[in-house]
Amino acid sequence: MDDLREAQPDRAPGLLPERGRRRDAVNKLLCVLAVAGIGLSLWAFVQEVVDLRARSESRERITEACGGLVDPDPVLGLNGGGIDRVKLSDEHETDLGERSSGCLVYRVGDPGTTYGHFSLAVLRRSAEPDAEETAEDETTIDEDSDEPFRRPYGDEKSSPGPVVRHALPHPLGDGALGEYDEYKVTARAVCAKGGKVSSIEVSAVAQYDEPVTAEDRRTLAGLARQGADRAADRTGCLADLPELPATLAEPGTEFGSAARTGGTCDWYRRFLTTEERGSLPDRALGAPAGRASAHDACVLAVGEKETRRIYPGFVKTSDYPQTLDDVLKYLPWWVKTETYVGDGTRGLRAEDFEQKTELTPGTAGTDSDRTWWASSVCDGRPAVHVLWVAYPYDRIAADRLEPLFRAYVDDVTERRGCTDVVLPGAKDFARS
Repeated sequence: MDDLREAQPDRAPGLLPERGRRRDAVNKLLCVLAVAGIGLSLWAFVQEVVDLRARSESRERITEACGGLVDPDPVLGLNGGGIDRVKLSDEHETDLGERSSGCLVYRVGDPGTTYGHFSLAVLRRSAEPDAEETAEDETTIDEDSDEPFRRPYGDEKSSPGPVVRHALPHPLGDGALGEYDEYKVTARAVCAKGGKVSSIEVSAVAQYDEPVTAEDRRTLAGLARQGADRAADRTGCLADLPELPATLAEPGTEFGSAARTGGTCDWYRRFLTTEERGSLPDRALGAPAGRASAHDACVLAVGEKETRRIYPGFVKTSDYPQTLDDVLKYLPWWVKTETYVGDGTRGLRAEDFEQKTELTPGTAGTDSDRTWWASSVCDGRPAVHVLWVAYPYDRIAADRLEPLFRAYVDDVTERRGCTDVVLPGAKDFARS
């Protein structure tokens, strides 16, 4: 008997102990865990169903509020994705029967909280030359919205220098499709002549506070193009929209040396090879230059070292109230050049101290303050070219502004193949 017992193989180690109290306890624990697991699985399933329903409702809301111009899933996927619940602004709804409309989408967070997420703006311009203008047709160059530098916010951490408002418009490809900056992409359908609509402009905007990633910017570009294409189709606008470019350069807000700049500021680099800089800017901020862009710009600024050099001589002959420290931190000296082509020239105005000056295609002049303009015709479309100078820098560089502006206009019209150029005269640059 003992031999037989010894001959039996060893018992394989098991997951359960021998029968008895310990095994009964384990059985009870496993039963509890099983029930709990089933409960959690059911809860996860229910929650998934709830999320799917919420996402489906959100998709429907976006489609309805944005007029079906954009697919809702890319909208939900912005800012990291994972967004199932949205709220739409009651004050905005896309209506192609209106000259200007759009939608505003909020992300729903914890109960009772909403956060900015996405907006779509649609601008339809009439082909009728005498069509009544609305506020949406106006493009106003003023310090509240167009000045390249902004004042620091009250609770903002102190900066060693002035703060750039945002990147300049970058062309989508050669610019025929539209432009973009850090958080907004605008696509434009230019309609064939003979219809009731001249152009359709659709802007897709990231409304969240976090920096817009390259992936999200690409998504915004796709949404803007899709919206412009669908809006054109529904309004009888015959337009062939270019495809999106393969890459979108990262929009920059850092100034570089004017002697080594390029793109939309390349004209200034070449100007400095034939002219002494003197009191002219030594820093430049530009963007890639697109031959077919409806809007491009270049900003030139006087850096800290040059400001310190120029300031003492200036204050000796001026009652300028700001200190050197104020200039360096809050009120830099700058020059901005811009070109508007096509429907963007409609309602173009310069505004200073609540006084508006119309910058009309086919004319040239000044607002007798800090803005000068020229005009031309580019690919059969009207174009307006603008020089805007900060106060009091317009006094400091007064004797250089006319040749500076002429160099800019000569360059931009040659690059775009523009004709019928009209320039402001010497009297427009004269200072009393």
